[in-house]
Amino acid sequence: MFSNRLVPNRNVIYNIARACEQLKQYPDAYRYYTQTLEQESDPQVRQRIEEALARIGPGVAVLDIVTDPPGATVYLDRRDLGPRGNSPRRLGLSPGRYQVLLALDGYEPAQTDALEVEAGAIRPVRITLKRILGTIRAAGEPAGTQMHVDDENAPAVCAIPCQTSLPPGKHTLYFTRDGFQSVIQTVEVAPRAVLTVRTKLEPLQGTVVVSTDEREALVEIDGRPVGFSPAVLLVHAGSHRVRVSLSGYRSVERQIAVLPNRQVRLDLELRRFEEVSAASRSTESVEDAPGSVTIISQNELRTMAYPNILEAMRGVRGVYVSDDRSYPTLGFRGFSRLGDYGNRVLVLVDGHAMNDNWMGSSYVGYDGRTDLGDIERIEVVRGPGSVLYGTGAFSGVVNLVTRNTGPQSGAEVGVSTGDYGMARARGRVDLRLGKNAGVWMSVGAGRSNGRDYYLPEYADEGGWARHVDGFKSGTVSGKAWWNSLSLQWQLHSHKKRIPNGAYDSLFGDPRTSNADTRAFVEAKFDKEVVRGVQIMTRAFADSYRFHGAYPYAPADGGLMEERYAGAWAGGEGRVVVEPATRAKLTLGGESQLHFLAQQRGRSEDGVYLDRNDPFRMAAAYALADLTPWDSMRMSGGARVDWHSTYGASLNPRVALIFRPYERGILKFLGGKAFRAPSVMELYYGDSGATQVASADVTHLRPETLWSPEVEFSHRFSNTWVGMVAGYANYIDSLITGRGDGTPESLFHYENSLSPVLTVGGEVELRREWHQGWAVSGSYSLQRSQYLQSHNASAPLLREVPNSPEHLAALKGSVPIIPQVLIASTRVSIEGPRYDKHDQEGDPAQGRTDPACVWDVVFSGEAARGTVRYAIGAYNVFDWRYTVPISRETSRQTTILQYGRTFLMSASTHF
Repeated sequence: MFSNRLVPNRNVIYNIARACEQLKQYPDAYRYYTQTLEQESDPQVRQRIEEALARIGPGVAVLDIVTDPPGATVYLDRRDLGPRGNSPRRLGLSPGRYQVLLALDGYEPAQTDALEVEAGAIRPVRITLKRILGTIRAAGEPAGTQMHVDDENAPAVCAIPCQTSLPPGKHTLYFTRDGFQSVIQTVEVAPRAVLTVRTKLEPLQGTVVVSTDEREALVEIDGRPVGFSPAVLLVHAGSHRVRVSLSGYRSVERQIAVLPNRQVRLDLELRRFEEVSAASRSTESVEDAPGSVTIISQNELRTMAYPNILEAMRGVRGVYVSDDRSYPTLGFRGFSRLGDYGNRVLVLVDGHAMNDNWMGSSYVGYDGRTDLGDIERIEVVRGPGSVLYGTGAFSGVVNLVTRNTGPQSGAEVGVSTGDYGMARARGRVDLRLGKNAGVWMSVGAGRSNGRDYYLPEYADEGGWARHVDGFKSGTVSGKAWWNSLSLQWQLHSHKKRIPNGAYDSLFGDPRTSNADTRAFVEAKFDKEVVRGVQIMTRAFADSYRFHGAYPYAPADGGLMEERYAGAWAGGEGRVVVEPATRAKLTLGGESQLHFLAQQRGRSEDGVYLDRNDPFRMAAAYALADLTPWDSMRMSGGARVDWHSTYGASLNPRVALIFRPYERGILKFLGGKAFRAPSVMELYYGDSGATQVASADVTHLRPETLWSPEVEFSHRFSNTWVGMVAGYANYIDSLITGRGDGTPESLFHYENSLSPVLTVGGEVELRREWHQGWAVSGSYSLQRSQYLQSHNASAPLLREVPNSPEHLAALKGSVPIIPQVLIASTRVSIEGPRYDKHDQEGDPAQGRTDPACVWDVVFSGEAARGTVRYAIGAYNVFDWRYTVPISRETSRQTTILQYGRTFLMSASTHF
């Protein structure tokens, strides 16, 4: 034993074991035999040792200790007694109870309960040691980044945000993700501590260059707007979906693979694809729309710098314009009654009707909005539209589609001048609040001193109307949306002086004026709730206010003032179901309550009118579309409207659209429209002085229009289109004035017994906008005439007033310096129009002279498209022409239209 302590030797240990065996100290013998066996490699010696262990086994109690991991230091009962070796280890012991204690660096200490061991038995002890660890919490971006520990090629331990446990000490963390630059961090992990690690991986990027033959196309990558073409974009490496879209063109989509530090080029040609929503209240191509449609694009609105709707509509096929210096109006296809102020044309803003609820007037000049800066396009639908919109959609529908925000927030400001000293300013703010949310708001203001007029009819009063033609206007509008919800609003106010003695008031008096204020707010929900089922609901509130001032001689009542206050609210629900791929069914209903329809009138002699006549309306409609073959589409439907003022009206529409060959479209259209009697026509009166409320003396029925039409178009190329159309309009129950305003014959309204028939044809050839080039030419021939009634009491009528037989227009744009300088021009020609004297007994009916108006505008962009400008002249020839006016002014039959005017505009966005 002494020599073994000095120099450990297995032979000595073996001899000690044999001695202990002879002394019957079997536990000690077992321990020394075991130590010898661990060191011995000779097979014969090992066999003798194993035989000795078997020989003494019955006298030894054995603990077979195995740990995971191995190498733990083994103690029995107390650590201060010294270790018994390292696991795995078999300990030979005297029979009894023992507690095993274990220790291993990097692991928690472990121990067993007291173990009972018997002689001759082997008691297995299996213990898994718990590692002493620290915790790493990994966070950062992008989410999903994988974390590797100590070896970048080893499997990831987790994807951030995550946490994992590691042994104490230094570790190297590798953060990786496809398409991103890897990040390496070295950390010191403390035992039983939590360490937070944050990282940010920069994407591996390549360049995507997007070019289109039409500028300012919206570029989206993976559904996210990123800019406008032409664009150079830094894009994360990997696979991406690119979508390029531009209003009026088909969207283009491409799947691209972007490599790090490499460039991908997309040179795209956009194909023209005009969309319209006003023809069927759902967005569809113009070619497939069940109506005769013209789109005034944003390109045309910009290059011609149209100041208002009226000027934008001049030169549109089948449309003509008038301005009696009170309100400008539109005529469609040879029909525009004098003094109706456009109440047979429905004007919409994003589908919301803007006509008032007093006369049903449409507002298409500065009385409608101060400018067109918020308008993306104007949709013009000719013919009856009551199946969709009810009353007022009689001769045609004009829908102003507003532009939404771009991919980024921004702002713009602009100024402009024109129309005899007219000056305007506007501003707009666009806020992008996410991929599917945003808001835009705009404000505009304008004023003009107008022009001076010499009216020979008033030669006995000097003939000159000076400084009495000006106006002031202001507009506030906006829209907010989030996913399928939207909220839209508009407030517009306009005050106009009247130079020509309206209603036989004093000529040239600066007090003669009309003031109109129109406002609305609309909330809408529009969503495809399940595949093939679209639901739209909207609620709205509208207001209209009018104030008219008309000075007369003191003996005739002095200053007369008339006011109207209208307010209404309503709602609509619509569901569109596609039960099959080629079938669509639309069902809807609408209700309105006009709870305020108050007319007031007073002169210096007292009040002559004060009444409120609220009314209600409700409607239900159904439309069906069927496409049995690619070459044929059938559309039909009807709408029934109920008004508390007269009853019900049923209005159907049918359309057959054929594609006889790839580039040809043939449309057969037919429908009915109506116009309900207005509050003014029903209830206006002056206490019997000159006029009586028509509702007190007659029952006014709605006006009706029946219209068949055929239209054929041929596309010669991607940009050239030609079309020809023929139509007939039969108008019955026209609401017209009767009586001469004397006590014996008080003025009132009644339904005419003489229908009006209009038959016409149109041709048009156009090159659609492409790279700054555009041209179109159109000619319209229409003939309107009264049909003699079989009723003997019907008055004999002459020619239909204010109906030119011939209309022609030529428009075009040429890029002189692409984008920087574009020359645009428009020539509009119209034939003579008959004046208001259409009844037997009137003075001889006269006609206006033909007119030719030539407009030229130069426009373009600067400072990389952030600045836009336009400069030009309308009516360059200074053509002096007149249009008929209504019987509201007894002395005049026609009024002079604007001569040459100059315009300038500039705007910037940032």
